[in-house]
Amino acid sequence: MPRIGLWGIVVLPVTGMIGLFHWALGTFHLSPWLIVFQALAEVLLAVAVFYFVFIRGEKKEREKEHHYWDKQLADHKQLLEYLPLAVLFVDRQGTIMHMNNLAREIADIKDNVKNIYQNPHGAEDPLELLKKTLESKQVFQEYDYTCRLVGESKYYRLNTSLIQDEDGQPLGALLTGFNISEQFLLEEQLSQRGKLAMIGELAAGTAHEIRNPLTSVRGLVQILGQRLDKNDSAQEYIKMMLSEIDHINYIIKELLLLARRTSPNLSFISLPALLDDALLLLEGQANSKGIFVYKEYSNELPLVVLDEDQMKQVFINLATNAIHAMPDGGELVVSAEYVQQEESIVVKFKDTGIGIAKENISRIFHPFFTTRPEGTGLGLPVSYQIVDNHGGKLMVESISGSGSTFIIKIPLVNRENIKAS
Repeated sequence: MPRIGLWGIVVLPVTGMIGLFHWALGTFHLSPWLIVFQALAEVLLAVAVFYFVFIRGEKKEREKEHHYWDKQLADHKQLLEYLPLAVLFVDRQGTIMHMNNLAREIADIKDNVKNIYQNPHGAEDPLELLKKTLESKQVFQEYDYTCRLVGESKYYRLNTSLIQDEDGQPLGALLTGFNISEQFLLEEQLSQRGKLAMIGELAAGTAHEIRNPLTSVRGLVQILGQRLDKNDSAQEYIKMMLSEIDHINYIIKELLLLARRTSPNLSFISLPALLDDALLLLEGQANSKGIFVYKEYSNELPLVVLDEDQMKQVFINLATNAIHAMPDGGELVVSAEYVQQEESIVVKFKDTGIGIAKENISRIFHPFFTTRPEGTGLGLPVSYQIVDNHGGKLMVESISGSGSTFIIKIPLVNRENIKAS
């Protein structure tokens, strides 16, 4: 039989209950039936040691960390809540110690989530940045993140930091972020203006050099068509050549619009009437593709100050793009509303089409960028230029596979200029 010496003290309560002890030479000896109890006692002791040495010790460390967080945040929680700054603290296990509402919105953290590892997130999500800071001590500075909300996108600049105690031991991580949407859109607008100006200057310098010989070519093709018999099979080629020449002229015209940053010919316009006129021109094309067009105009729309022809072209361009994005049919919702707080008119073209790939959203207003083989890549840049000439903004919200919404925002500040004139 195995001699266990001091272990008898551990198994004494168990063996005493069943009366199977044998005393020999000042130590306990176990009967065969109690070998199992010896093993169990050893396991129990091991568990107890593990608990008191590791778990309880870890618990004390956690309590120490939480005490540190509570002490640091106690006097600042209310201030952090009202700052225009996203703040998210987590301990080294990812438990959320403090998070204001802006951080919850940016990171899209559910109400019942207490640990960032419980919240689903993608590769470029703010929580992924925080995880990398915790796990590999990788710190992110001025990381630009696009937060896609319902109906709009907001742009934030994020930073992460590793929090350490007085001894340099990691306690957790901090994520901060602030809204840079206005700065981002302004930079995009300035960049776009520069690109359009460069393309425009090039177009202005070469337009008449192309147009003059093109006009001659068109005239000669027409003469050739007149000399051929009307039933001649070559007449089909004549029509094709004239169509392509006209297409070239159209591209030159669009390029010249980019070149000329002229002031719009402003007048008071009924926006619903102008939208109806533009949509009427595309009604047949929409019907042939099984696209239903819905109009949602606010009842309190004031007269707007626009260049009627230019803005009509913008509406036609946006509606045409929406139709092309729905080859198998769908819905196009055209809305217009007056935003009194901003003294502006907002027009939206929302389709249920194929959407725009994330990597293409920043490129769609660049001249000549197109995803359609038959497209020129000039419709959106020209529309952008026209809206910009009106002091407005042309923006887009889209998710690939879920449709797109083009938003036109035009201020009403020009109304006084019209009255004065």
